[in-house]
Amino acid sequence: MNEHMILDKIRFFFRSTISKHKSQREHMDEQPMNKSDEQVLSQRLTQLSCSQPSQQQNINQSGKLPWYLSNKNESYEKLINELYFTITTTINNTITSSASVRYEQELRQMAILIYRIKSEQIFQSLWITYLKSGTGQLHINQRGPSVWPTQVQTIVKQANNAADNQNDACMKLVQERLDEFKTKIQQYEIQINNLKHRLQGNKEAIFRTIETFIQQNQENFRQKMEHKIKLVQYDYNDRALELEFLRQNPSEYCIKLYKHLYDARYKQDVTREEVQLVNERITYYNKNSSKLHQQVSHPTFISTIINQDAQQRLYDQLTAAVEQAKVDMLNLYVKTAGIQMKNYDKQYNKELNKMFIERNQKSLPIEQQLTSIMLNLLEKRADNKKERIKCVNQFKIHCLHSNSNH
Repeated sequence: MNEHMILDKIRFFFRSTISKHKSQREHMDEQPMNKSDEQVLSQRLTQLSCSQPSQQQNINQSGKLPWYLSNKNESYEKLINELYFTITTTINNTITSSASVRYEQELRQMAILIYRIKSEQIFQSLWITYLKSGTGQLHINQRGPSVWPTQVQTIVKQANNAADNQNDACMKLVQERLDEFKTKIQQYEIQINNLKHRLQGNKEAIFRTIETFIQQNQENFRQKMEHKIKLVQYDYNDRALELEFLRQNPSEYCIKLYKHLYDARYKQDVTREEVQLVNERITYYNKNSSKLHQQVSHPTFISTIINQDAQQRLYDQLTAAVEQAKVDMLNLYVKTAGIQMKNYDKQYNKELNKMFIERNQKSLPIEQQLTSIMLNLLEKRADNKKERIKCVNQFKIHCLHSNSNH
């Protein structure tokens, strides 16, 4: 293979790699839900960066179990064997082969049932949050406006619900889901109690051991759902503060000014948080360069090079080029975003100063001025949005570090 052919293949490799990462990033962007059941939520969450293809936590339509409950997982097999041993040691009589198989099957059935209960309970917590948001009970001891999350509204719309009252349609959907969760959990609990009745040995100790194993393996899934709940709370606060502003009876000019200032502040905050996120990623890449070096994929044509020394040199050069390109790209982004952040800072402060000058000089009619209450609500809403952005980015960083530990 001559030098020109190798260079052509390298160029193709880089183009396809960039295209692949771009398509993956687009695929991970939030998309509207297109199924009216809780599985959709799990499928969306598995697109987040801390999910692993071999360890999906959701219960899918085919009824497949997660990887950690398969016989390919050594830690799970070890757990089953240890529990089986504790059962057999409590039995004085000789164990028949059929009884031996039955004990093992019952242990596995218990693990599956506990997994299903925990999964339903995790989903249930999210839908309870949906209900609280939709009924204005998201904040303790404080009744607020009814704000149905976008996820619920999307499912209702895609179900072609022709109900005149959107609130009733959302309420009906959420109540139905919560009833389904409750029914499933009760059914699984009955099955577990029947298993406990048949089990030998310390039944509660066996149950707690399996439960702990399930909870440990569901930790990432639970954290994803808790993150989802936090976002629902931020979105609720955002809408509540917006409605409170509108209750101040602002003029059309004030509404436009409010939106203009809010957008300017949002651009300022989102750019600042993105800069911090990318800096975190750079730190992560620097700390894990050796591990990431091993994860870089290479074009298959390298293996066709007969000369082993030449093959290794090209392999090392490609790896170094890919890693350096990542770092250079991130550094360039930080530099560009930093400049943009300063511009947004200046723009926002300029708009605020202009507004205060006009107000102090009384160059605007009263009805075209934002009151102190309106400005306070604007700042609260912008702060809430900033915290939401920070929450999302912190979760991304958490996922990044979580993946590095696997």
